[in-house]
Amino acid sequence: LHLLSRRQRQMCIRDSMELPVTGTVLIPYNMENTVYFPTLDLYQCNPGVVFSAAEGTPVLAAADGEVVSVENDARTGLTVTMNLGNGYEAIYGQLTDVSLEAGQKVQKAARIGAVAAPTKYYVKEGSNLFFEMKKDGKAIDPMVYLPAISE
Repeated sequence: LHLLSRRQRQMCIRDSMELPVTGTVLIPYNMENTVYFPTLDLYQCNPGVVFSAAEGTPVLAAADGEVVSVENDARTGLTVTMNLGNGYEAIYGQLTDVSLEAGQKVQKAARIGAVAAPTKYYVKEGSNLFFEMKKDGKAIDPMVYLPAISE
């Protein structure tokens, strides 16, 4: 992939990814401008996408990867970080029923958990999946890589 242009790499990765959950975007990614967070009643940058989804909705691996960590985070609750290769990471938050551990390989579309009740940071937004992607440690827009959401 390193011999391809940035746009070609994005298209290769996009072609190999799928949506981790079925739902609409509640809070979009934006690291250049602030977006509104209803529960917090403030505007701030958002390094990921917040998808609406009912509690218990299965969360699927957006791409093949290896689990880096499974941790509890005050803001995103039970959170799984996966290494997708070539400097890319996917972070899934607001989870429950996760039985993964660090070092475990996960195939695209494999169930990694389910949507949990929202943490105190997302009460007004309701149950959701927080999904973030990073390239070389820097947040990138997941919607550039994920397939379009069909209405």
